[in-house]
Amino acid sequence: MRCLISTIVRNREDHLQPWANQLKRLVQANPEITFDLSVFENDSTDKTKEKLVELEPALQAVFDKCLITSQDLGWPYFGSIKAKDRVSYLASARNTTLNQIEQFINLNNYKKIICVEPDIIYDPVDISELLHTNDDIASGYSVLPYGMGVPDWIYDSWATRVKADDSEYFGPKISELPFRLPVAATFNCFCVYNAEPFAKGLGFSFINPYTRQWDCDTTNICFEFARSGYGNIAMYKIPVLHKP
Repeated sequence: MRCLISTIVRNREDHLQPWANQLKRLVQANPEITFDLSVFENDSTDKTKEKLVELEPALQAVFDKCLITSQDLGWPYFGSIKAKDRVSYLASARNTTLNQIEQFINLNNYKKIICVEPDIIYDPVDISELLHTNDDIASGYSVLPYGMGVPDWIYDSWATRVKADDSEYFGPKISELPFRLPVAATFNCFCVYNAEPFAKGLGFSFINPYTRQWDCDTTNICFEFARSGYGNIAMYKIPVLHKP
């Protein structure tokens, strides 16, 4: 099985060494999988660009194909807020990671595409279970460090929808989650996708295909999957710590 890891990054200098270390452990935990890596950085004002250059030789040694690109596009910087321009830029950046790797290998060669955010902590062995499900989309659940978020509630609540007509997450508390919760949409900072819909032309978008209004980019791709017959989507009780 061949899998592509996709990461977009901006102003995350301090998170990149742990990100790279965890990816190495993820690869080591799954020796039967061939992993490629595609990273897109844009408009960072800290030392993210320099840190990626520093890390690239070690990453090249870990991945079969490794592509890291940077651009200054003049995009404004957004925090974790609901904003039309923000989700438009995020969708474009995520699509860039998929498009640029095709100079090496076509997407139809992949079984899974894995979006891994740069500012998260997870157990590479535990989360490897997501690589082996029969789901079209599978994620863990995300939380903020203790004291920073709503207790017993997931962090990525805008992107996670139990039903397609929900506006955010209205599901069980973390303490009440089953191991596998069927949902209409999920991301939660570590998300594994069936690669086939991407190979057929689906991509990230800031437009919700049901409402035709702007919405969370990682929610919209789940809806596009479901509309195309790939609606087996679930959030698993595997923790992913988001570190702002």
